[in-house]
Amino acid sequence: MEKRNFVKLCKLQDITYEMDSAETQARWIANVLNSVGENGYGLADADGEYIVRQFSTDEIEFVTVDCYYFMGSAYEQERFYAQDFITVREKATGDLYAYETQEIFEGAF
Repeated sequence: MEKRNFVKLCKLQDITYEMDSAETQARWIANVLNSVGENGYGLADADGEYIVRQFSTDEIEFVTVDCYYFMGSAYEQERFYAQDFITVREKATGDLYAYETQEIFEGAF
């Protein structure tokens, strides 16, 4: 059975950076919750690389989740941009993924 690539998703409020202070992290979480709510998702990464897995259709189920890219600077809060990804849940773990397309990586800020 043919497998396809999927990029792991994570809740936006769970995104952290090593250099962030507790204050910076608290501002991030408040911005996420005020901008998109607690069920907004973004592409997950580990050490700057997206987490990509391969699944066949019997290993996943299609679900609908709200996905976003975000962009900001040192001078302003991040802004969130809704994305229309094909999203799935891995049956074995419950983890969420977006179907990997070239557009996913081209649009990531």
